[in-house]
Amino acid sequence: MKLENFDLSKPYGAIELRGLGHNWDLHNFATFQGITFEPQRNELILEWRVTAGNSNPWGSQNNLATGCRLRFRGLKSLVVTTRSAAYSLEESQCLSEISKVIPGQREYPYKQIWSEGEQFHLRLGFQDERCFDIEAESAVLEALE
Repeated sequence: MKLENFDLSKPYGAIELRGLGHNWDLHNFATFQGITFEPQRNELILEWRVTAGNSNPWGSQNNLATGCRLRFRGLKSLVVTTRSAAYSLEESQCLSEISKVIPGQREYPYKQIWSEGEQFHLRLGFQDERCFDIEAESAVLEALE
């Protein structure tokens, strides 16, 4: 996968994206709104919104966006794991990590250093222990004003 206009703050366990000239903290103040599949474009979209009144919701003082999207182009696969019933449904809206993962690697899929052009999937984990593993050609960060 190619990250077109953003990167993760660290290769695994990140909660912050860096792109479009800003930091995007997707854990502390942003609420996950859901996932949309656009079959006519073969794109998957994940969206976050922040509530009004937060003075620094993204961890970047000049970031005035009300939300953001991650758009995955050329979707190849999406694997969604089950959530833990031990958590409230509100925890399904709270991102706990975004990580690059080694394709096909079940145990220890993370690594600290990735070479230029090396293939990876993105794993998005939530507070309720649900994960989305996404394989796509590319991902784009979009600001919502």
